[in-house]
Amino acid sequence: MTDPGRFPTVPVRSVRYRKHAFAGCGPFIDVTLDFEPAGDGVAFEVAPGVLADWEWPEDLPMFFAACEHGVREELAESAPAAAVRVVLTGARAHVVDSSEYAFKLGGRYATREALARALAADPVPPGPGGPQSSEPR
Repeated sequence: MTDPGRFPTVPVRSVRYRKHAFAGCGPFIDVTLDFEPAGDGVAFEVAPGVLADWEWPEDLPMFFAACEHGVREELAESAPAAAVRVVLTGARAHVVDSSEYAFKLGGRYATREALARALAADPVPPGPGGPQSSEPR
């Protein structure tokens, strides 16, 4: 039996956080994560092919590590008993407005959305337009 105080009790898939400014600078964020029950602790993985077309592959380890850092920060604050496997299944980046900070925010906000879905007992992505947790701004 799964401990009801643990996160997640069921898989929460396709949690997407996307934000970008239409006019002016700002962090460009677009990440999609899957959250699955695990034995103990937090495991973070990157699915094959995420950002495979990015011009500067040397940036990818920093971006992915920042996303993981954001996930871990949010879980430490909101769900310290988490036993979860988190898989970064999709991401987009912008040549100017993407950064480690943007990916960290993406990890945090996607984790908040996953926690909200799990608490609402609704792990299904919202809306007919696809699995998107936020509207672009």
